[in-house]
Amino acid sequence: MRSNGNSALYIKGDPYETSDAVFGVKQSLIIDLDKVDKETAEKYGVPEGSWLLKRDFVLTTEEETEKLRDQLAIESLAKQGLKLKLVDHLPVPDLD
Repeated sequence: MRSNGNSALYIKGDPYETSDAVFGVKQSLIIDLDKVDKETAEKYGVPEGSWLLKRDFVLTTEEETEKLRDQLAIESLAKQGLKLKLVDHLPVPDLD
């Protein structure tokens, strides 16, 4: 799963699952918890039967993040009819 910028996961049945106005919960952010089995408990030194969250996270480089942020900013400015360019990631008038 690629992140959509959100940094929240919701356990199925969580009261915010349907009402989080900040993040706008997507189905991909709703998760189930498992229980730690005997083998995993021994491997990681945790009590068997503890709650276990299994999730793959994809981390991006700073360069990838900046490129995407700039791309989205330019698209947003263009939708507003603004003729701007980015200099050091900040919008400035595009006089060319």
